[in-house]
Amino acid sequence: MPEEFFGTGSILQLRKIFESEKPAKIFLVFGKGAYEKSGAETAISQLLAGRNIFQFSDFEENPKIEDIRRGVEQFRSFVPDLVVACGGGSALDMAKSINALAVQEGDPLDFVLKKKELVYSPKPLVAIPTTAGTGAEATHFAVVYAGKTKYSLTHPFILPKYSIIDPQFTFSLPAKITASTGMDALAQAIESYWSNRSTEESKKYAQEAILLIMPNLSIAVNNPTPETRTAMARGAHFAGKAINISFTTACHAISY
Repeated sequence: MPEEFFGTGSILQLRKIFESEKPAKIFLVFGKGAYEKSGAETAISQLLAGRNIFQFSDFEENPKIEDIRRGVEQFRSFVPDLVVACGGGSALDMAKSINALAVQEGDPLDFVLKKKELVYSPKPLVAIPTTAGTGAEATHFAVVYAGKTKYSLTHPFILPKYSIIDPQFTFSLPAKITASTGMDALAQAIESYWSNRSTEESKKYAQEAILLIMPNLSIAVNNPTPETRTAMARGAHFAGKAINISFTTACHAISY
């Protein structure tokens, strides 16, 4: 299970991770807009100062196999010791896919299409969400688009080793993104709870998520406070932990 750090200011725990992993090279994946606007760039750049960093942010929303291939090539050329991913679900899924696929032998698409199995363990990955939505920092799968078809790359290797859920990075989210990502988290929690794959553990996470999101989502959208943002961040993380066990259900597939 990932080592989790939660709360405003928890981004400083990145120092603890660096002390533990001792990386000589860090592969940094981030969504351009979210990284800057959320305040994550200011906070993280200070912690990365003086380190050997390769930045990868040239990709579109919703991870596409073409962008993943480019990321894999750059990862292999750089040969990092640690991956840091910051952003919404797309950025986190992009980093998870690149990290898992770059150490394998063969074309990334073959693994997405399940023609080949992941064999080699990837580098440690630190996931830092900037939305309260997908819970991607807590799941062992990643969305990949090949053409117009949406796939899920699924394997225990994909689960990040560390997650830092710092609610301050969601404080500046616009109302529309707060609403859509919050509804995503709520839908995932509900689906997980009724899933026939649910367990007592997943139900506990799903229930916690629902109880946090239901009273706070509307306020976070219309009149946000640090308290409601924090509750939403925690709720989305619990929803991610729930679907990591139970997966989602038919209505999630229909939504595609």
